[in-house]
Amino acid sequence: MPLRHIEIVDSDPTAALVTQRGLQVLLETEAEVTVAPSPDAAWLRCMNEEVDLLIVDPNPQSRAATSLVRALRAYRPHLPVMVLTAYDTPRLRKHMQTLGVEHYLAKPIDLLDLKQAVHTALETHYLTESLPIGHSEPVS
Repeated sequence: MPLRHIEIVDSDPTAALVTQRGLQVLLETEAEVTVAPSPDAAWLRCMNEEVDLLIVDPNPQSRAATSLVRALRAYRPHLPVMVLTAYDTPRLRKHMQTLGVEHYLAKPIDLLDLKQAVHTALETHYLTESLPIGHSEPVS
C-alpha cells in the first residue's frame, strides 16, 4: 500500500496531538498523520493535497466540522471521513450518518482499535477506488 495521508481536525489541540502522535507511531511508514489547526485548514488540505482519510471531532459548540463534512461530501464524495468524538450522542451519530460518514468512533478509544479502524477505512476506500465503474464490491 502506498504512503497514505491522514488529516486530523479537532477543536482540542491536545487531543489532536495525542491522536496524531499515537497513530503515527503505530502506522510507522504506512501513513503520514497531520493535524489541521481548524476545519477551514482541513478543507484547504483536502482540496489542495492528496488526503486519503479525514478524522474529525465535531464540537457541539460549533457547526464548523459539520459544514466541513457536508462540503467534502459535495466536492470529494469518495474521501473517507471518520468521526472520532468525545461528544458521542445518538443524535450526533444519526446526523453524521445522514451526512454520509461511514466510520464513527467514540472517545476514549484504545489506539490499537483506532489503528484497526483507520486500516478498515483506508482499505474500504482503496477497494472502492479500484473497482470498475458500476461495481460496488470487489471483483474476484
